[in-house]
Amino acid sequence: MNLDIQQKIAQFSLKNQPWIRLHHQQVDLIQALQKQYNINISDQMNRAVIEENGFFIIPIELVVLYAEHYVETRIVFAFNQNILISLEDMQYTDPLDHAQHKLNEHLENVLELHTGQLLFHILQSLNETTHIAIREISLQLDERSELVALASGGFEFSKSQAGVADIADTAIALGEAEELVAKTIEGQLMLARASRWLRRMSKQTSLHAHISLLISDIHSLKRYALFQHDKIRNLQQSLMTTMDIKQNQVVKVFTVVTAVFTPPTLITAFYGQNFAYMPELTLQYGEWIVMLLTGFFSLVPLLYIKYKGWMR
Repeated sequence: MNLDIQQKIAQFSLKNQPWIRLHHQQVDLIQALQKQYNINISDQMNRAVIEENGFFIIPIELVVLYAEHYVETRIVFAFNQNILISLEDMQYTDPLDHAQHKLNEHLENVLELHTGQLLFHILQSLNETTHIAIREISLQLDERSELVALASGGFEFSKSQAGVADIADTAIALGEAEELVAKTIEGQLMLARASRWLRRMSKQTSLHAHISLLISDIHSLKRYALFQHDKIRNLQQSLMTTMDIKQNQVVKVFTVVTAVFTPPTLITAFYGQNFAYMPELTLQYGEWIVMLLTGFFSLVPLLYIKYKGWMR
């Protein structure tokens, strides 16, 4: 262990630092802390919750909004009654930065906080960060619903219809939104799990009520995300239903055209044969009679289709 790592660990010990923030790139410091507390958090970037040497090790995956882009973040919390360690496996650290800023802004002395209180405020901040992301997704879905209507072209078939590229782009966008919301829902479930483990670890009964309220808020936000997921499914179903109707309309048009031109085609095929004797060729108005009969037999299927209402 080099001198710089020893100094950092000594600083944590001297200050009685309750919250140690680590990034996955700080390999030497992570290994040193793991050796000091006899835990393993570097390999816990999965979804299992374990208890190790008096520590609860809980991973959390969230979707946050950063610079108008949605970023999936992964955080591992290792905590006991005295210390909280967070290992961040992400490029952007906004969620925990926001939590730390909020703690420094609203609490006079973070060092005097109990570990359970500290983690409670962090989970609360993470839940608020997720709320911002879901709210933005909801606003974008409202705009997307208008784009779905434009892409489908409505039910006015006399106008020009949407192209395949329009439909494909809209369907891809909805699919991406659905995956994003699904990850958000999963993140809320992981937040709720972390809160339940925190309540189990905490010995302060006064904190239990606040944790229960936080769990209720997390589940409420999860239901809100589920509502957005259902909204996406409805938009997808609406888009696909409209496209099916349009395809049926196109098939109907070709069916009517085929029905109208089938009798003339049969007559043309008949007179295209090389018969030795055709008596109608000797009639004075034979050509006009054949033309009129051809037109009549062409109109009969069209009138029948219109009578049945199949043109609507």
